[in-house]
Amino acid sequence: MLSLTGTAAGGDAVPVPREATAATLLAAIAAGAPFLLGWLSIAPNRLLSPRPVPLPAEPSVMAALALFLAACLGIALLARRRALLPWAELSAGLAFIALLACTGLGAGAALDGASAVARAAPGAGIWCALLALLLAAGCCAAGGGEAEGAIPYRMLALAIPGAVALGLTGTLAPLSLMREAASRGPELAAALGQHILLAIGALLLAMALAIPLSLLALTRRRLEAALMAIANGLQVVPSIALFGLLMAPLAGLAAAFPGLRAIGIAGIGPAPGVIGIAAYLLLPLAAGMLAGLRQAPREVIDAARGQGMGEGAILRDIRLPLGAGVMLGGLRVAAVQAIGLATLAALVGGGGLGAIVFQGIGQFAGDLILLGVLPIVALSLCADAALALAQHLLTPAGARA
Repeated sequence: MLSLTGTAAGGDAVPVPREATAATLLAAIAAGAPFLLGWLSIAPNRLLSPRPVPLPAEPSVMAALALFLAACLGIALLARRRALLPWAELSAGLAFIALLACTGLGAGAALDGASAVARAAPGAGIWCALLALLLAAGCCAAGGGEAEGAIPYRMLALAIPGAVALGLTGTLAPLSLMREAASRGPELAAALGQHILLAIGALLLAMALAIPLSLLALTRRRLEAALMAIANGLQVVPSIALFGLLMAPLAGLAAAFPGLRAIGIAGIGPAPGVIGIAAYLLLPLAAGMLAGLRQAPREVIDAARGQGMGEGAILRDIRLPLGAGVMLGGLRVAAVQAIGLATLAALVGGGGLGAIVFQGIGQFAGDLILLGVLPIVALSLCADAALALAQHLLTPAGARA
């Protein structure tokens, strides 16, 4: 098994966590991937296939490249000491920003003198390097004993504002993805809003079912068995099939009660998407709720009952405070799942970012596909990071791994 060693104050070798070893290897992959798999690709227009091109040797491009390589080296060096793992994570964020800057500046130089409809896109090596840097930062967060799930908060806190700054200053403007975003700005904003509403609506609907059912099933084993059997059974139904099965009964309800159509309930539209997504969220929410409600030791519950506390007071003062972290874990899984499944709601007319993704697939337009996919990934990461932090803060210190 691979391992690295650091040196303690007294000169003894101190083993470095395996996560740090992984971070070092991932930093090496990030540094080498663009050179091996390509930096940029240029297409004469949106429809023709791109061809790989080398990175232009412009001073600004070379400066950004040097910063990227130095930051990758910093990850490898800083990760050798557990105490320096947070700085290694920040170094991954700096490498992320430098690589984006290098790509944007390189695309601008490569398109200099080209046709106005020519397109420049990151090569395969850039995407591999960005993924490797994100994984390296996660390894640093895990090795440093961060919040449950090893979310690289430090890297994201540096990389996200840095990427936004590069976009606002026009550094990334030459990239075909940014050109696509600029030409479809209103459509993208509307799709993003629809996607968020779909995910939140499905999550709220699932919670409205899972919370009361879990409370009832807490002391009723047969109800719990039935609830979990239904929730598990829904997981094996393909999502497209479930959305399709919901279309006919919802269309029938809308025809029988015209008022339902006025509030958006019909066979086509967001209604089958929201209901179908909520069905899949029932399992993580109910499982997390039941597990959280049972976090309180039986002896504590018995002692509370012996002191005259009712079930409502026990729930409010004991079960919920002790199980909040576990319950948020279920909510965390459900939230990320809702954001991902909302993509498929476009297949039944639900809108959202999935509409852009499937439009790009139909046109064989990679930039259009990424224009829909990347915001979904960003939403998932942000939701997961926020709920992971809340879960960490609400989990009692003695219960943390």
